[in-house]
Amino acid sequence: MSEAAGADDADAAGALEGETVDGTVLPRSFLVEGSGPVTVVRDQGDVVERTEGEVTISRRLETLEGFATFWNFRDLKNWKRNAIREVLEDHEDDITRYVISDEQLEQWDVQADGRAQAFTGVAETIVDDEVSDDFEAPSQHFLAYVDNPADRDVDEMTLDFAGDLKTSPLWGPGARLAELVVRHANREDLEGHTEALLEEINR
Repeated sequence: MSEAAGADDADAAGALEGETVDGTVLPRSFLVEGSGPVTVVRDQGDVVERTEGEVTISRRLETLEGFATFWNFRDLKNWKRNAIREVLEDHEDDITRYVISDEQLEQWDVQADGRAQAFTGVAETIVDDEVSDDFEAPSQHFLAYVDNPADRDVDEMTLDFAGDLKTSPLWGPGARLAELVVRHANREDLEGHTEALLEEINR
């Protein structure tokens, strides 16, 4: 999926971009991209207009907060709808809403991904105690990562995040690649991990 280029308010078809910049800035960003059909509802007061069309969405995750939000969607039953809504809500106001029916949702493709170094960057941010004091974790599980009571190092925490995300339908092959990079650096046997990565890429 290619990165969205711009937005067209004239009709339903268009591209919607966004980014998360408030919070703990990560050394390397992730990218959420998707495309699919929507119904744009515009409430003009006396008249409510409904227009169907295709949109592409794009959000760059620049912060730990942004990463944590989509990490939290990884194994939810409604992961796809949650991920799409998280991006679309940035483009809604009192007049315009984006509605996606169950039938439309089935036609959507959406993915969050990043380079291997991006996953390492999340681990570095936590291990180096660079998380902002007002960080709000989406769950106790993620909060435990931030608190890091077991004093994991960067490699160990990168593997933890990769393990969380590599089988998620929302997250792309970057998680498996991050795992592969760490295990290669530690001189582990890579045969099984390489096969899993190739299967992920060729899906």
